[in-house]
Amino acid sequence: MTKCFLLLGQAPGPDVADRIAHMFASCPYVYFVSAFGNFVVGIFALPEERRWWLRGIADDPEGSLGLVQAAVYETDHPAYPPHVDPRSVEDADELSPCGADCRLCPRLGDDCAGCPGSSRFRQS
Repeated sequence: MTKCFLLLGQAPGPDVADRIAHMFASCPYVYFVSAFGNFVVGIFALPEERRWWLRGIADDPEGSLGLVQAAVYETDHPAYPPHVDPRSVEDADELSPCGADCRLCPRLGDDCAGCPGSSRFRQS
């Protein structure tokens, strides 16, 4: 089941917030992302089994993205739109659109099929 997530993060400065927002701009799970001064706001839609990906940011904001603090909220019943799918990605590269290399992630395999924006993605 696809869930909708809201990421709110405080960066140490506006330049870091802007860098993080642009890093996620091409992510197939992002439906909105922007910097607001020192803050990053993102709306993501991803499969429930991938919630660890965003929860990891909330659990370790500094180690994951360089944020001072972060919170992630989720819902499985958004008022609108009622259903969302990952955005399609043209010409997938070895690296994910955010620059992550799925080959280096210990979750790749049984826990994760990779990023749909990467040529490493395996449909389940």
